[in-house]
Amino acid sequence: MAYWEDKINKFSGHIEATEGLAQNTLIAYLSDCNSLIDFLKDNHPEVYNGRKITVNDARKFLISLKKNGLKQVSIARKLDSLKRFGDYMVDLGDWKLNPFRELPYPKAEHYRAEYLTPEEAFGMLSIKFKDDYIGHRDRAMLELFYGCGLRLSELVNIDLRDINFKERVIRILGKGSKYRIVPLGPKSSETLKSFIDIRKEKIVKQNLELKAGNALFLNNRGTRMTSRSAARIVKSYLQNSSEKQKLSTHSLRHSFATHLLEAGANLRAVQQMLGHSSLKTTQKYAHTTTGRLIAVYRRAHPRAEKSK
Repeated sequence: MAYWEDKINKFSGHIEATEGLAQNTLIAYLSDCNSLIDFLKDNHPEVYNGRKITVNDARKFLISLKKNGLKQVSIARKLDSLKRFGDYMVDLGDWKLNPFRELPYPKAEHYRAEYLTPEEAFGMLSIKFKDDYIGHRDRAMLELFYGCGLRLSELVNIDLRDINFKERVIRILGKGSKYRIVPLGPKSSETLKSFIDIRKEKIVKQNLELKAGNALFLNNRGTRMTSRSAARIVKSYLQNSSEKQKLSTHSLRHSFATHLLEAGANLRAVQQMLGHSSLKTTQKYAHTTTGRLIAVYRRAHPRAEKSK
């Protein structure tokens, strides 16, 4: 229906102009709003055609998401988008009340994402990579993923100008189009330099017409590598590095944070390196084991029995 399409498109334009959100965030807002409209069209045409949504209608939509197996965190994100959309409709005068403001956010589920042990991570990076462009590229991708704790989108968006070998840091474009500076370890720096040299050779040898010349990771057409391609490459190495079934590209970011925290890194410092706006988000990576708690207690508490 043209009415809903028009309202959602204008809402997208409004938040883009007033909040300066990243393109991916805008796309997510549009998707969340459209999923509501599709639900109403298919299940409640009288609401869809009536152009008004009640609290009960909003609640039915959230229940349908849960029945379809959507995770609590995804439902909460959709609800947040719809709360904003409802506020916009009230501001326009189309709605008297925002029904989504009457609904609480679902409780967060316990975070249980898989991550590599330090031995698995080191094993993955210690395999014999091919001595060609693909081998050097794959190793550089894995080193940056694990060594810098990047998101998938952040990895593929790295430009050559973002890398500072002298200071041994890398500038990362994160969520909300915000930049952060992340340390570049010696191994990652060395691997990256080797890859950039091979990258230059490939461009000259194949006479590639670069369409994204400043992008660090290119495909064979000279354009920036997509997130889908990078995910497929990384997952193949993860599957060969561990018997864990639920490993994903995010597992390397999770491993980065977990290994730093288990080694005693400051939570605030890890928060900054991950680019989290909230410390609470970073805390979900803290898998403190009983053994480590005992070790810290014995080392730090004045009444503890010191190991000899």
